[in-house]
Amino acid sequence: MKDNPVDHLERSELVQKLKKWGYGDLVKALMESEQECFTKKSRLNKSGACRVLGWKNKQLEDALTACREILSKEYD
Repeated sequence: MKDNPVDHLERSELVQKLKKWGYGDLVKALMESEQECFTKKSRLNKSGACRVLGWKNKQLEDALTACREILSKEYD
């Protein structure tokens, strides 16, 4: 499936916003290590993501919650 330019632009804006808020490491790890961080059904593999990032589960959960809050303020 090919990305259309609008989807690509929206994704880029989301990534830049999260990087601005200090979540660049999380975004980079999730994007560059898709095999380890996501299941075949595109669900987040928290254990794999924690291994890639070198984080504990609670740290990942807190970061994901913060990212949701940042993005929900922007897109609600």
